[in-house]
Amino acid sequence: MAQNSKRLLLLRHLVEAARLGEGRSAEDVLVRADRNDRRVVAELISDPLVGAWTAQTVRRLVGRQASVDSDLRQLGALAAASAIRTGQDARLQAWAIGGGVTLPTLGTALVGADGPVVIDVSDGVASIAGPARTVRVAADDRHWMPLRRLSAQHDDLAVTVNLEDCSPYRNSYHAPPVGRLGPDELQWWRQLFADAWSLLVRLLRRRAAEMSAGLRTLIPLALADGDMARSGTARDMFGALALTRPTSAPDLAITLVHEFQHSKLSGLLELVRLTRPDSAELHFAPWRVDPRPTAGLLQGVYAFLGIADAWHGLRAAPELALQATREFAIARRQVDAGLAALEGSRELTTEGREFVAGLRGAAERLLAEPVPDEDEDASRRALEICRRAWEERSRVSGNPTVAQAVSSPETASRRTAAA
Repeated sequence: MAQNSKRLLLLRHLVEAARLGEGRSAEDVLVRADRNDRRVVAELISDPLVGAWTAQTVRRLVGRQASVDSDLRQLGALAAASAIRTGQDARLQAWAIGGGVTLPTLGTALVGADGPVVIDVSDGVASIAGPARTVRVAADDRHWMPLRRLSAQHDDLAVTVNLEDCSPYRNSYHAPPVGRLGPDELQWWRQLFADAWSLLVRLLRRRAAEMSAGLRTLIPLALADGDMARSGTARDMFGALALTRPTSAPDLAITLVHEFQHSKLSGLLELVRLTRPDSAELHFAPWRVDPRPTAGLLQGVYAFLGIADAWHGLRAAPELALQATREFAIARRQVDAGLAALEGSRELTTEGREFVAGLRGAAERLLAEPVPDEDEDASRRALEICRRAWEERSRVSGNPTVAQAVSSPETASRRTAAA
């Protein structure tokens, strides 16, 4: 609800800023669509890529950047999607970016070049006339790329998410997005997602229930030769996460938990300020060797609390018990150390201190769980390795403002890039 309210305000700003009348025409179509089927418009507004577009375009407007016109004209594409889904006739103008026009929740038309397009919706048939070709919104047009989805169900809990590989607004991460997935790669994602969902429902049902309600989109990222696996969330895309190709169902399950933690906290931070805006402290985050501000450490602690809880749940799977126990021991030590730094910070607001206290309570419950001595020893060794690496980096950089904290290291390369 809060995210949709924010996006409606941003849309209003974009409509008022649109030139040549496209904004008003698009608004009229959206208003009619809302009257016909409010659920459809709410789903469109809540699409994470619509969130990215609205926020990025408003920032460009405020910054008076010259490239904003093509972004403003995406209003026509949004309105066209609403017209198609609610059975309206409409004629709208939009703009092709990267040779394509994306209709949110529907797919992308490859019109061959950037520039103005006209979208006609009549009697249930839609076509997009672009600079190089006209594309019909139909499965038999090879230039129409329908939005793919991943669906899974285990027991009584189901989930469906978009697999976004075309939208021009998916490029908000520390690695480039992949292009259109081939049939074999798509099938691989679908199978792995189903396997990961089964793990989540069986062993982490509460986490799965959260994702069933709030996870909307996965964005595959490209993995360069020799590069580490990566994943991430973007603050403007609540309900979306991006990731390179997971190696296994447990890897995907942990990544989903990790990044959805970030997404949830980012949503909360739209409503409540947990750290002071003039923050200057820097801390050792237990999963990195570079100093982190208080707000960044808070994000990391919340994410790794989810990771620790997830590995704890996965211990119940016999085939994962050894790995999960070792990872659980390390992750909970990371959380404990990160929390110690947060508890000593002077930059938490009153609400922030209450939030951290709640995290401490959850962490203590995990810390009370018994693990074998060899796993405890491994977590201490990992802590010491990372602490030494952090101290060496701090010494070389000569940074005098780093707040000292005893913390532990990252053990899975995918996690390094996120928190």
